[in-house]
Amino acid sequence: MTSESTTFLFSGYARLPQDVSHQAMYKRVGVVLEADQAGVVVSCSTTLMMVSADQFFQRLLVGRNVLSERRAIEALVRYRYRGHSQGALVSALHKIFEAVDQSPLVLGDATAPLPGAGHPGDCPETHG
Repeated sequence: MTSESTTFLFSGYARLPQDVSHQAMYKRVGVVLEADQAGVVVSCSTTLMMVSADQFFQRLLVGRNVLSERRAIEALVRYRYRGHSQGALVSALHKIFEAVDQSPLVLGDATAPLPGAGHPGDCPETHG
């Protein structure tokens, strides 16, 4: 058995503006983040083409809480991320916040055992 903590993966996508270099290739930007049971971002990434832009975005989000710091996260991205994809990243984050609201972090006990993850023999098997 591992002592790995339970984390959740969320993603959001938004249309890129016309003046972004990779808009012709991708049309949309994707943001994926992993949050722990308390809602703290433990990792994140984007589909931004420039590595430095993706890494900067990661540094803005890692350690922030998607449950209690949403306004602060958005304000931070708007204030410090000055690239042309800023609006698309904020829109993608809003989609992530919507997904978080429909997840065990908000709707249920994020520390509960996985559904159907009992040990073999815990439940009688039925074969049809």
